[in-house]
Amino acid sequence: MKKLLILALSFLLFACKQGPSPAAYVTEGNKGLSHKLPYREALAAYDTAIALKPDYVIAYAGRGQLEIKMHNYFGALRDLQKALAMDPKLTGLYYFIGYAKEQVGDHVGSQLAYTKEIEQNSQNAMAYIDRAYVRQILDDQKGALEDFNHAILIKPDSLPDVYMARGLLKIRINDKNGGCLDLHRSFKLLPDSITRHYIDINCR
Repeated sequence: MKKLLILALSFLLFACKQGPSPAAYVTEGNKGLSHKLPYREALAAYDTAIALKPDYVIAYAGRGQLEIKMHNYFGALRDLQKALAMDPKLTGLYYFIGYAKEQVGDHVGSQLAYTKEIEQNSQNAMAYIDRAYVRQILDDQKGALEDFNHAILIKPDSLPDVYMARGLLKIRINDKNGGCLDLHRSFKLLPDSITRHYIDINCR
């Protein structure tokens, strides 16, 4: 019994000398993702976890998402792509990669990443929405309309901005009646001045 107690105390002393584990630093870093810790402190926690364990895939994934919040999109891409290369099962990272690529102007790469996200999670309304905006930039209006349609099917009563975007797109492609219906639907879900402005201009 005495020997077991000595061994237990020795282990505790060793653990204290070693300091927090990489997992503990990741847990601390994750607080930045939920706004419970300043971004700089959260970033430092992820940096420490990676310094302690350079192949810690979850730390790269978390740091990549935090860097998006910090608008460091190139850093985010570096970390997110590294995490996905280390563990291809982390398919949820495709959405964040798509978003980061969109922010740095790589619209073709962004569309591809959003498409991979949708292939893995067909109920991710945000992936359809963001791909629709990218497709509009790429002058694929038909594809954009299809994506807006999918997003609205997934969340029919909670996307006023998407109804407005789809309405303006419909008007642009000569479906004024459908576009005005969408603008009025958007205004009903969330009355605001910009939607009213578009209704006044297009739907008299």
